[in-house]
Amino acid sequence: MPMDWEEWQKSRQKQRGSNGAGLPQMPDFKNLKLPGGRLLLLWPLALLVLWAASGLFTVEPAEVGLVKRFGRYVRPVEPGLNYHAPFPVEEVIKVNVNRTNRLEIGGPSGNDETMMLTQDENIADIRFVVQYRVSNPQLFAFKVLNPEKAIRDASTSAMRQVIGRNTIDDALTEKRLAIQEDTLRTLQAMLDKYEIGVMVQNVELQDVQVPPEVRPAFRDVTSAREDSNRSVNEATGYANKVLPEAEGQAFAIEAAARAYSAQRVNLALGEAARFKALAAEYQKAPDLTRQRLLLEAMDQVLPAAEKYLFTGRSGQSLLPHLGLKAPTGGGQ
Repeated sequence: MPMDWEEWQKSRQKQRGSNGAGLPQMPDFKNLKLPGGRLLLLWPLALLVLWAASGLFTVEPAEVGLVKRFGRYVRPVEPGLNYHAPFPVEEVIKVNVNRTNRLEIGGPSGNDETMMLTQDENIADIRFVVQYRVSNPQLFAFKVLNPEKAIRDASTSAMRQVIGRNTIDDALTEKRLAIQEDTLRTLQAMLDKYEIGVMVQNVELQDVQVPPEVRPAFRDVTSAREDSNRSVNEATGYANKVLPEAEGQAFAIEAAARAYSAQRVNLALGEAARFKALAAEYQKAPDLTRQRLLLEAMDQVLPAAEKYLFTGRSGQSLLPHLGLKAPTGGGQ
């Protein structure tokens, strides 16, 4: 029985897995389904939705969002839920403007970054800390490629300038606070010139050392300086104790001298007034005044002796019995 041509053709295609031209047979996409039963054409739509949703982002309350479009800054965004065109059209940079950033420069071992030359040509190993906050997010994010490295380099440069204006003793002892304040001002001026967009809050010297080769000598100098300061403090304390006492004694002596002077002056004035009054009375009655003065003098010379006054002849007759002579002139 002759074979049907169509059946033979189908049998041939099944054996070779190809069409009549000898090419691989293409699958029927219209009828192809995934295991979940969804059509393959829904996958591009799902990917498109996911790509669009990738533009959602959240900005924290302490942050400022900066949106770039094709690498160029276009707008800031406030804290909260925001949206930008998905990557690669737009992207966002978040900058924290409330956090205090801490930058430590140097270390105990020392390196070329922290070895600095002082005014008196000594070498000091300086370890310090810089604290800053972002004041302008746009400048901080886009003006400088690596702002933290720029701040570190500027901090080191500012400290070198300030240390170069001070001696090693200034950095080791009483001028540390002045060096910190001077460095803060110098560093802030540099950063403002570079337009980095940060505000320096504090510069603190953590440690100031000298090279290991000369540390024993500097320890001896420091010990001698401490002994000198202790002696000065002891002397100052003794002076603070003794001087007020001496000043009090001097004031008491001076006050007593003033009182004695006033007493003597007043007494002299009183005696002078009394003498003037007596002289005036003497001018009026010389004999009576003279007699009164004599009696007052006798009373002062013999204050506790009993005194008897005899007048006239009765008095003269008693004088020989008393071992006394009558006064010349026959007075009383």
